[in-house]
Amino acid sequence: MPSTSMGDSSIDAGPFEAFFDGWIVRHENFVDELLRAQQSYDESWEDAIRGLISRVLAHLQEYYQEKSRMIQRDVFLVFSPPWFTALERTFFWIAGFRPQLAFSLVMRSVNDFTEDQSQRIQRLRHDVEMEAEMLAEELARVQESVAAPPVAELGKQVGRRVVNGGEIRHLDAMPPEQLRSKMENLLIDADSLRRRIVQEVVNILSPAQNMRFLGDAIQLHLRIRELGRQREAEAELLHQQQINGW
Repeated sequence: MPSTSMGDSSIDAGPFEAFFDGWIVRHENFVDELLRAQQSYDESWEDAIRGLISRVLAHLQEYYQEKSRMIQRDVFLVFSPPWFTALERTFFWIAGFRPQLAFSLVMRSVNDFTEDQSQRIQRLRHDVEMEAEMLAEELARVQESVAAPPVAELGKQVGRRVVNGGEIRHLDAMPPEQLRSKMENLLIDADSLRRRIVQEVVNILSPAQNMRFLGDAIQLHLRIRELGRQREAEAELLHQQQINGW
């Protein structure tokens, strides 16, 4: 498995950031499509709606495929990715969305569950909570076993060097290859859980319900991202004013 040496190699996150910028544009396009479909929905269009939902899922799958390649290059950078805003990262759990967020969204977006759907959602939620707890425990064990600082802190150290365009020469606690391998596996498992949650929720919901669920999920992400960018722009402006003595 290819990996980046954290001792004396620079990390180039540029290709992934370029992909992510384009992916966000497609993200915005999909939410527009979903909103238009909701506004003019007719049951006779169900096949077309299923096609739209399939394209949205393929779009999400594309992100995870590219992310998995970045994980292999530098898993610690992925734990505190500079391509997300600081505000977005406050919602993270093992370098991605918290599993419970999907259930909060579906409960908010869908108000016409059948009894069978409600039961299936609750069973899935229970299974996910158990799996997420095991992953969180594994993360704690890995960090404790090597007396490592929190992985997100390692990522922040790496991320600062990437943003500044410098080489990574030293980390306060140099993680061994064993730690890198375990963290890669842990993150792959966490992303697998996230992907399964979305796919299984989509399988439970009807096309009309999925339009609302996926539309709300993408809109939430974009709103958080925009707010995070605004806050960073304001902080940068304030910093420049302080430098200039304003």
